[in-house]
Amino acid sequence: MEQQTLIFGFDIGIASVGWAVLDDKHILDLGIRRFDKAETADKEGEPLNLARRTARLARHRLQHRKWRLMKLARLLKREGLIDDARLFAKGLKLHKDDKATAWELRRKGLDNLLTPQQWARVIYHLAKHRGFYWASKAEEAAMGKDTKGEGGKVTKGLQASEERMRKEGKNYRSAAEMLLGEFPEAQRNKDKQYDKALSRILLGEELALLFQHQRALGNPHATSGSRAC
Repeated sequence: MEQQTLIFGFDIGIASVGWAVLDDKHILDLGIRRFDKAETADKEGEPLNLARRTARLARHRLQHRKWRLMKLARLLKREGLIDDARLFAKGLKLHKDDKATAWELRRKGLDNLLTPQQWARVIYHLAKHRGFYWASKAEEAAMGKDTKGEGGKVTKGLQASEERMRKEGKNYRSAAEMLLGEFPEAQRNKDKQYDKALSRILLGEELALLFQHQRALGNPHATSGSRAC
């Protein structure tokens, strides 16, 4: 008895699956199965699991941030800058007589020797607010093309910050110095406004400059051999 060869074909879409069974000469059977799209009914047609996936990604990002900052706090304790690694997580004041904000300490650190706790506040503040960063030039370009969305606002804010840093006659040395000079009342972005947006590169340069100045001022926790460096 001659063995029959069967061929199965499928056409899989987002709302249906078409199928057919053939032999060498004939279509033996065919059909279609239809089902509801796994998308919202509005014109955007977003996946039904988008909200769940977005929430999961945000949860993972916050968990990683918390873990990263705790590792930094433990390092600052080991280096002798603070006594309790839970100090920042609890939101406790480092010193009742130190009323300067972290932004003000970042500017002060360019000219004055900081105490260990003040230096810890500066390092922690820069690590906590790391600024905007793109993994590739393509991603940066895509954000810049989003003229009406959030990406476009971020790009414009970053460009404006760079321009303020180079403003003639201002001679700003760091991002904190620039923001305190340009926005003395508030240095953080609010309500999805990004006029004070800072790039991670700019903040990295500020941290390196602070270590350089504190080292020159004799800060024992800013030496080239310091693990916080």
